[in-house]
Order: sequence, then structure tokens, then C-alpha cells
Amino acid sequence: MPRLLTKEDVVGIFPPVVSPFTKDEELDLDALRREVEFNISLGVTGICVGGSTGEGHALDAEDLGHLVRTAQETSAGRVPVMAGIITTSTREAVKRAKVARDAGAQCVMVTPPIYQICSEDGVYDFYATIHKESGLPTMVYNVLTTAPVTVPLMQRMAANQSETGLIATKESIGGSLETLTALLETIGDKISVTWAHDWLLYPGLAIGATGSVSGAAALLPRHCLALWDAVQTGDIAKAQKLHFAITDVCSQISRFNWPAGVKACINMQGRDVGPCRAPFNRVPEDQLERISAALKRAEAMPLS
Repeated sequence: MPRLLTKEDVVGIFPPVVSPFTKDEELDLDALRREVEFNISLGVTGICVGGSTGEGHALDAEDLGHLVRTAQETSAGRVPVMAGIITTSTREAVKRAKVARDAGAQCVMVTPPIYQICSEDGVYDFYATIHKESGLPTMVYNVLTTAPVTVPLMQRMAANQSETGLIATKESIGGSLETLTALLETIGDKISVTWAHDWLLYPGLAIGATGSVSGAAALLPRHCLALWDAVQTGDIAKAQKLHFAITDVCSQISRFNWPAGVKACINMQGRDVGPCRAPFNRVPEDQLERISAALKRAEAMPLS
């Protein structure tokens, strides 16, 4: 079994890679191997499969196992692999975590329970049970505006890491730099506080986020790696230009359908990842034109 991740491992750029599908909406594992290899060749810190950008909402446990196993086999120990879990019930989350563990996942990135509103005690128990049953360390994927994992709850989970397995958080809700600041200030010594708001990557990294598992990194890994490096070296002018380019592309994609727009953008770059699973598989022609134009502007930017 691969080494499990710790707080110190969750630093830098972890692209949440797409889940490639055939025209019949079956997993295309050869395409996944190419995506993983492509990202590793650029120097990413790690790989995440089954997240939002990876259509985690449209995957079942068997799919997730195939994705993790393929990513882990392709990585061959060069970078770690984490698995996304997006589901409603503790029972299903535990099932997926065990499948991911057995396939070689070194960490799980888990959204809080979706669809229905849950109490904070319920959310705490949700994460604690996943860790107890799977033994895997956990990254909280804090993305749901209707069910946020609050700062006090995150502090409670960080104070009880033996129960919750918490090693990191992925902050994605509405660009809340206030929340990011509070987490960095109060529990940044206990967990890795990463930032994944695609339109505000630069500000989040600049104030101290320890890395990013953002959709932008799946789209434009070279740009996100260059942004990370620019922030680490204090090159404000370069970071600002990269920020504008990344935001330009992400803004065009988000106008209608994020998963399908992401895949369309990747396909435009010559990396064939196929369509999304229905019903998120359509992109209007005018959106495709806007994405293409923004991508050309980003690709024209020198990165070194």
C-alpha cells in the first residue's frame, strides 16, 4: 500500500484531473493515463481523481476505484494520488473510501453531505466515520454554499485529528478570503490549508494558502505551476499577468456548464478526454467560441 499523506505532503499544485469518457460514456482509462503522465511531466505535486472537475457527481464506487488504480499505476510513486468523494450518505462515502483505499489512494478529498442540510455534529461524525472505517487521511472539500464546513467546525476537526483524520482543507466557497485567513491563522499549523477558487487563485496563494487543487490546474497546469512559482519568489508582476490569463479562461468556461466547458477546453489543447456524462454534456457553440478565444490569449502568454 502506498504511503499515506500527511499535512506536509499537501503543498503546491494538485490538478483535479478530468475523468475521460468514451462517446458511450464509459471510462477511457488510456486517456486518463495520458492526462496523468502529462501533468506529472510538468512538475505537479500530486494528482486528484474523482473531484468536481473529474465529474465526481457522476461516478460510482467502481468508477472511482478504476480511476485511482489507473492514476496510481501511471504515477508509479512519482507523485501521490488522492481520491475525491462526492456523495450524500455516510454509508456510501465509507464504501467509496474503502474502494479508493484498496485501489491505492493516499488520501480522500470529501465534500460534506450534499443535498440535505446536516447539523455540525452530523458533519463531524460523517468525516470521523469515513476515517475510522477506511483509515485514510482526509481533506475537507469545502465547496457547498448551502452546507459549508464552518471555521469553528474545522477547528474542532483539527483539534481531534486522531478521530477525523483531517490533514488538509480545500477552500472553494465563493472566494471567501476571510475564511481562508481565519483558517491559516488559527489551524494553519495543524493542517494544510489549500485554496481552489479559480478566479482568486493569486490572492489566496499570496496570503499563504499552501497549495491548490483547483479546476484551473486541470485546465491550465502550466499556468498554475508558473503562478505558484511566481508567488513563492515574490514576482508580483508575473503573478498578476498569470492571474488575469487564468481568470479569463475560467470565466468563459463557467458561463454555462463547468464540467463540459473544462473538457471542451482540454480537448481544444489536443488532449482528447472525450465528453461529459449526461446531462452535463452540452456546450453552446457561442460558449465554445469564447473559450477558444480566451485559451488562445492564455497560450500566447510567455510563462518563463
